[in-house]
Amino acid sequence: MNKAALVIVGLVFLIFFSLFLGGQVPIAITQDEVRAAVNDAIADMDAQVDETEVGQAVSRSIEKLEERQKRRLKFLVSAYFMIWLVFSFYVLRIVREQSRLRQRLDQLESHPDRSGEGN
Repeated sequence: MNKAALVIVGLVFLIFFSLFLGGQVPIAITQDEVRAAVNDAIADMDAQVDETEVGQAVSRSIEKLEERQKRRLKFLVSAYFMIWLVFSFYVLRIVREQSRLRQRLDQLESHPDRSGEGN
């Protein structure tokens, strides 16, 4: 049972780690989405504005926000990784302790009760 639990925890860990390394979270906003949002905002305004300047300012702002978001996501994934790691070690410790207790119980059951002798 101990080896099976170790294999299962190892597989879960490897799957999670491979998803972290191989998968990318889509957090980028495309130019078309920016352009559509800027055009919608300008259409709602009463004043005249230069669409290209507004579009460039919005694009630069979005790039900065995306960089910050990528950093935050790395911290979040790292935190999940650590939680899974601690949980895995905890499960392995419980499995090991259960195995030790099972062996002790089997040992006690195999020997006759000596507490009743000599009375």
